[in-house]
Amino acid sequence: PELSSASSSFALMASSSLLFEKEVVIGKMVADPTRCESWSAGREVEGAQGAAGSSINAKPLTQKAPYDLSVLLHASYGVANYPQYFQKWPKAQLDEAIELMERQLATARAAREGLDARDAYVAGYEPKHPCLRAPSVAIFAPRVRGALKKSLSNRFAAAELRRLADVREETAGVYSFDLLTPETCAKLAEEFANYVEYRDAYVAAHGGNAPPGTLRERLQLADCGLASFEAFVFETVAKPLAKALFGGSGDNNKGGPETGMADVDVAHSYTVGYGPREEADRNVTRKALVPHVDDSEVTLNVCLTADFEGGALTFHGKRNQHTTTIAYDLPEPDQFHYFHKLGRAVVHLGSHFHEVKPVTNGHRHVLIFWLRSWRTYRAAHCPCCLKFRRQFCVCSPEWN
Repeated sequence: PELSSASSSFALMASSSLLFEKEVVIGKMVADPTRCESWSAGREVEGAQGAAGSSINAKPLTQKAPYDLSVLLHASYGVANYPQYFQKWPKAQLDEAIELMERQLATARAAREGLDARDAYVAGYEPKHPCLRAPSVAIFAPRVRGALKKSLSNRFAAAELRRLADVREETAGVYSFDLLTPETCAKLAEEFANYVEYRDAYVAAHGGNAPPGTLRERLQLADCGLASFEAFVFETVAKPLAKALFGGSGDNNKGGPETGMADVDVAHSYTVGYGPREEADRNVTRKALVPHVDDSEVTLNVCLTADFEGGALTFHGKRNQHTTTIAYDLPEPDQFHYFHKLGRAVVHLGSHFHEVKPVTNGHRHVLIFWLRSWRTYRAAHCPCCLKFRRQFCVCSPEWN
């Protein structure tokens, strides 16, 4: 088969997701992650749901070098730099690379078809609060609304954001501010609950199979027709917020490992619920979540409920901040415990290790935005350097 630069680039991008899904518990590698119940018996679902001592990997770690992944990475990098690179490979090894690329491409096409099918499925959903599909600045807390009204473009002016929105630095690199009104939080919670009923009816009618293009352990905003809500929050608040908070000082100045992280251009948003026990019919799929980093450059996390106990968001260090080991753990006295408040958002770098302590009572529902910088930061970092916060990479401008 003919190999194009597009298929080569795809292999490298697909490999990135493999790296990000292989997370570790701080100080310890886990080979047998706990999995939640599947949609139906025997059906594989995404990783563990935060049982104490478990990892959140999509597959168990083997402690062996991933041969297939290395082939994809070397093939993608080689052909991007040397047009005749594959002519230097033995036929058998080239056949391996072709098979792996075709397998990745088939996976991507299946996912794309699933998303199209999801759109058709979502079109049949009747929203409880249609106003959420056409959001306005009224969804935001008073200080945020005031900041937006002062901006002629109806977007945050990055230079004035922290003052106007009363953004508070909770600990180094972790910020919080009031983002959504209590009314907006209530409407979102009701909308998600309403959608879960629609989803569960679909599952029951289709032999236990999940709706196409959806995930079980997290409810994406696009799943219930709220892609416009995601885009509105991203463009008006999240995008300029990332620039204001992480665009130029301290560990994030020019030349540092996070250079370009603040130039976010894509968002992946979802909601997930935590409780003492799993209640899938209420979108409660976790009790806690082990220490991890996110597949994001910047994460925005806003609390939608107030009737819960426990569930502290605990921050450790950044990956490779003070050591070259895989993970960095702060001693207990140096950890920071953030306690969610209704409508208040907490913002941090995706590479900042954090965990969710067990929820002991009630339900902790959060709305999370993973903000990614595909055209700036990720364009200049291979998956490995991206994950381990390395400044220079074969993808950086100096090498291209």
